[in-house]
Amino acid sequence: MPPPKTMIHPETGAPLRRCKRREVVAYMDLTRVVEVTGWFPEDDGDGVLLGADAAPLDAALAEMKAEYAASVQRLAKQMRKAAGLTQKDASLLLTGSPNSFYKYEHGEAQPSRPTLLLMKLLAREPKLIEAIRAA
Repeated sequence: MPPPKTMIHPETGAPLRRCKRREVVAYMDLTRVVEVTGWFPEDDGDGVLLGADAAPLDAALAEMKAEYAASVQRLAKQMRKAAGLTQKDASLLLTGSPNSFYKYEHGEAQPSRPTLLLMKLLAREPKLIEAIRAA
């Protein structure tokens, strides 16, 4: 039996057709536009993805998570070296935890948003580490 050509949206009652649509996937400061096949209304309303329909979205999200983690690893190391800090010194000074920069640089943990912003600032202005030490 051939698959149906239309279905009804389970929440809105809108008629849906099987077609392709570009969807935006976002993770942290990264975005991707992904083409997915699913059940969509004629307007820009929400559609329904069944089974493997979501696979392209899942793949894009996994790719962005890996890209983001790698960028944090690079940033942690770059900032720490620019400021002339060891992993332990950077950890204690910026997070209070003795092993956090080891974990950031090895992809075992992600910094909090405030710590990430501080790392970005210190990567651009490493001399600010003296003001942090003096505080």
